[in-house]
Amino acid sequence: MRKLIVLLGPVLLTATCAKAQDAPTFDVAGAYEYIHLTGDNCNGFGANAGANVNHWLGIVGDFGFCKDTSLPTGWTSHYTNYLFGPRVSFRNYGRIVPYAQFLLGGAHSTLSGPGFAATSANTFAYTLGAGTDIRLTPHISIRAIQFEYLHTDFGGTKQNNMRMETGLVYHFGGKK
Repeated sequence: MRKLIVLLGPVLLTATCAKAQDAPTFDVAGAYEYIHLTGDNCNGFGANAGANVNHWLGIVGDFGFCKDTSLPTGWTSHYTNYLFGPRVSFRNYGRIVPYAQFLLGGAHSTLSGPGFAATSANTFAYTLGAGTDIRLTPHISIRAIQFEYLHTDFGGTKQNNMRMETGLVYHFGGKK
């Protein structure tokens, strides 16, 4: 219990020291997504929506799609992820809003090529990461970077992947 208090103490202290400002009630984001999947490069897009419970805690739904660009000619592979979980935002830095999140969900992968029947697989997935939004106006921010560890388990083999996103965020509600 003591270790848990030591680990969570700074997060709770930061949250209580945050400036009294309104947080957006709801956010939607669209982003370019890059995933490094066990040696392959996957480029695509991501979208997420978050409902903020208070000025520091939100619940996020995150969806992404990408195409593997490192396969030989004639081969195609697509990867889709759908993840949900909490996001902790630190809104006491003015226009810069760093955040951390832990998302759980699933992933779907397809592979096809010449003379090869298309295959697909589903698996459990989770991410652990952080990012930074830079507020341009009360309703628009740039998602400067979102960097995450992405774990999947396709075919009974654990994959330790990296996922990055950058894009735009639109905020509903909150301070005008």
